[in-house]
Amino acid sequence: MVRSTLIAAGAMLLCGASFAQQQAAPLYPVTSPVQRGPVINLRTGQPLSAAREAQMRAYTQIVYDNTCTYSVAGYYFGGNPCEDHIDEGRIPGGVGGNNPLGSTIDNNITFFEVSYCAFVATGSVNMQVGFYDNLGQCGGISPVPPPLSTQGTIFQLPVATLPGNGCWTVGFDLGNTGICMPSDGDGIFDNVANLDVFNWSWRMVSGNGGSLLSGEPIATVSGSCTYNIPCSTDPLYGNPCGSGLGTIDSWWVNTDGDPAGGANTNTACSPALGTGCYWFGGHPTGPFSSYWLRLGSNGSCGGCVATAVNYCTAGTTTNGCNAAMTLQSGIPSASNAAPAIVAATGVEGQKTGLIFFGIGQQATPWAPASSSFLCVKSPTLRTAVQATGGTVNACNGSMSIDINAQLAAQTVFPVIAGSVFDIQAWFRDPPAVKTTHLSNGLEIVLCP
Repeated sequence: MVRSTLIAAGAMLLCGASFAQQQAAPLYPVTSPVQRGPVINLRTGQPLSAAREAQMRAYTQIVYDNTCTYSVAGYYFGGNPCEDHIDEGRIPGGVGGNNPLGSTIDNNITFFEVSYCAFVATGSVNMQVGFYDNLGQCGGISPVPPPLSTQGTIFQLPVATLPGNGCWTVGFDLGNTGICMPSDGDGIFDNVANLDVFNWSWRMVSGNGGSLLSGEPIATVSGSCTYNIPCSTDPLYGNPCGSGLGTIDSWWVNTDGDPAGGANTNTACSPALGTGCYWFGGHPTGPFSSYWLRLGSNGSCGGCVATAVNYCTAGTTTNGCNAAMTLQSGIPSASNAAPAIVAATGVEGQKTGLIFFGIGQQATPWAPASSSFLCVKSPTLRTAVQATGGTVNACNGSMSIDINAQLAAQTVFPVIAGSVFDIQAWFRDPPAVKTTHLSNGLEIVLCP
């Protein structure tokens, strides 16, 4: 099945009045600002409060972002209620891939955002969105997926809160349970584009309208605005944006009850596009044939596993103590405010000390003839001085900090999922060289 060219570049600019006629090639210019709509809790159907939305966004790692505008003009696609429009993208993290910091083998998707234009005199529109592990890509000759009702996770978006008149960006909060999407299609990076993608679909069940077109692979960086990859700048509007990783210049249409490769034969769905593979004449002459989508995750489907590894050597104190750093409880996180307690145990009793942290390991002698080593590279941040407790001349003293709280309070180091921090304790030992000693080091990796 060869891709069908929907419309020649010179014929893209259709007047708004023709939209209601359900043109066979319903590509339309965005002529008004895209408004920021609510973020809706999909479990309750109600918009989040501003405070809850800010908290949700702060705790979410964006894993896919396809929001950059075609450099010539903004467009949206007007869909028929019988048409599922199926696009693709890639979430990195599969085994064997060159993966960014913070990526995981699978992703608990707890947030998604879509952008669309819809025109109804009053009320709201009715839209359906679906997500699929891997249906492949639509390019050249490629199979068309089965009816989408047979697989994937389909969300009927709450009609009562979905804005209707104008162009909108609307988000959806799935809560902590979310949906599980493997990275690179199945958790393994095959380095084969058709195998390493996820798919998603949209259907405008009622109300005139459809998704915004997005993706600008020439003027922006593929995969931008996700993980530790900087955002691109929207070539049309100048705002930060992402150009979706793994999305290509074509998409599928699946029309209910219609076989692949021919014109629409379902009279109940007429007029509509026939099931097949489409594009807009080729980018950059035409708009890039991909749709606006942002996906957010709160980590691996099984929950991000706390990673903490000791390194370097603790000094031996006057009373034979070797202080050791440990992650006692909690999960070090870039966004979760729950405590993650890092402790130094086996410290000289009834002394004072502190815990400090930074980025990078070293093993530099603390002083000539000292058995301690400075294990964290400069610059470092010191936490507050604290008493070690315990018993004089014994090794039962300890100190601890909430590393999540410490990271949230500082502005020196960037804090993102996948960031690596190194932590060490310093404490008094008056008879020792330099009157102090140091623990060993502890390296932690932040979960989302």
